[in-house]
Amino acid sequence: MGTFHDTRDPLHGITVAAVMGDTVTVGRCHERTAGSVVLVDADQHTEGEGGKTNAEYLSRAARFGVWKKHDRLELDAAALTSLAPLKDYFSSTGGTVVPKESAPPPPEAGTAEPQTESSSPVSLTPAAVAEVARLLAAEEKPDHGLRLGVAGGGCSGLTYQLEFTPRREGDLVISQDGFSIFLDRKSVIYLRGVSLDFEKGLGGKGFRFGNPNATNTCGCGESFAV
Repeated sequence: MGTFHDTRDPLHGITVAAVMGDTVTVGRCHERTAGSVVLVDADQHTEGEGGKTNAEYLSRAARFGVWKKHDRLELDAAALTSLAPLKDYFSSTGGTVVPKESAPPPPEAGTAEPQTESSSPVSLTPAAVAEVARLLAAEEKPDHGLRLGVAGGGCSGLTYQLEFTPRREGDLVISQDGFSIFLDRKSVIYLRGVSLDFEKGLGGKGFRFGNPNATNTCGCGESFAV
């Protein structure tokens, strides 16, 4: 299940890839009109830059995200050849950047479109589900759910965050066995494919993350790099 804003474009808050000529821009969609597209926390790549094709750049961006080079970029909507959520992009065998489908036009004022996620980016083992359900029941706060996130820091560069909070604006909301999982949109790109397990007992280490995207993981299991 996704979240939605009553008056926002359906791409608002979604990380998108905008293709204009031989340049691709990846960033979080802030505003879209008939004349312009405003992206925040954005990065740009030109075909062949750094020895990478745009297809290769997008493939890595879809897995690991991008480093922000621009706080805000306003693009000419008429000059864009395609605009779609980053997760909808793939590389063809010929190395051409091809979107599965173009993003729909901005909705008319007063309409609302849900932000949806085709599949859950994270998974919980039965042991983790049982422990989360137990802890949430002890909280006795019906509006709280499990929040998973990523923040900078730790010995490997990024750290996992796990807490129980209410839903926040812009969250991706996932229904899981009687409770909700909340992920902010920036964390989703790092957590896609991650599994959460729970180990109990004298030799157990509590909650543990399994991340297939990590290139390096600290011995504590709480810090990683991509």
